[in-house]
Amino acid sequence: MTRETEAFLRKARESLASAEADVRAGRSNSAANRAYYAAFQASVAILIENGIRPRGDAWDHRFVISQVSGKLIRRRKVLPALLKGKLDRLLKLRLVADYREASVSRGDAKEALREARQVVDAIATKLER
Repeated sequence: MTRETEAFLRKARESLASAEADVRAGRSNSAANRAYYAAFQASVAILIENGIRPRGDAWDHRFVISQVSGKLIRRRKVLPALLKGKLDRLLKLRLVADYREASVSRGDAKEALREARQVVDAIATKLER
């Protein structure tokens, strides 16, 4: 595993820990935000490890989601099919948390944390082999 991959995996674990703390504290919007970023950062790590990078320097959210789903889940079967759609659902919930008048419910925040944990754990398992 490269230094860059390790750095993104570390960030993912830190974001996941923040999401867990936010759920416990009842901060559902923040939990949804951090859960998404945990899954996103872990996804960037596995994309790097598989030689997949954006054209520029920025990791666009739609690029990451489409590459994980299309290349790493469907085509290459690097990640399990049960992860399909999780990043997209987490992003939609983050958009509610960050940009909508409505707030994320406690139940949705808990579900986001559960799904983010699945993504981070599956990716970490692959990367740490």
